[in-house]
Amino acid sequence: MKYQLHPNYPQLQPLIDSIEIHFQNASQILHTERNEIRVVEFAGKNYVVKSFKIPNIINRFAYRYLRASKAKRSYDYSLKLGAELCPQPIAYIEQFQHGLLTHSYYISHHFNYDVTIRPLLVDEDFANRHEILQKFAEFTYQLHEKNILHRDYSPGNILIKKQGDEYQFKVIDVNRMQFKRLNLKDRLTNFSRLMVDDATMKIMLDHYAQLINKSKHEILNTATNYRDQFAHRRELKNKLRGR
Repeated sequence: MKYQLHPNYPQLQPLIDSIEIHFQNASQILHTERNEIRVVEFAGKNYVVKSFKIPNIINRFAYRYLRASKAKRSYDYSLKLGAELCPQPIAYIEQFQHGLLTHSYYISHHFNYDVTIRPLLVDEDFANRHEILQKFAEFTYQLHEKNILHRDYSPGNILIKKQGDEYQFKVIDVNRMQFKRLNLKDRLTNFSRLMVDDATMKIMLDHYAQLINKSKHEILNTATNYRDQFAHRRELKNKLRGR
């Protein structure tokens, strides 16, 4: 087994040492598809544990010898983002058999969020919707100004919690990230995975255009084109997969 535990949390070593037992006895299951995500209670506190699907044989070799596993990337990238932008990282764990990766886990603090951004994108009557979407545009601008590009910036990966009169945003599922100076295409393409209608795009992108000091009309038209291109590619991919 290979692991890295955040140096600020040595008291969680027993959780690392018996992760399988704690994962099986989790208090809550959040996600059960390709990867499984559960809430684990340990020493009176809640932690989110993500168990990654065992990869195919090629990736089992690659993640052992050639490149970082998804669990390790989740931990490393979360450290780069910081607790302001994502839930506090705790550890990653990799397990091997015959020299190849089998099970891997990523552990973070449990962020007790109110909602993902998904319902705001489709429900026009959501309370304070216009304000929250503008705040989300500001959060996205903050990521971009810090040279952070989330490659899976989809609705389920954006968490929101109301704190007094403010809204706190955090991103999850961060194993696909790029850290680089972003051009305008990078920035606007980042909105495409949200797959929202024109009116919702306008709320977000008009505010974003102000933040980057660009023409609202130009920004909205360009971002909408990127959204439509993404939708077309996804539709084609689904057809090829027989969905």
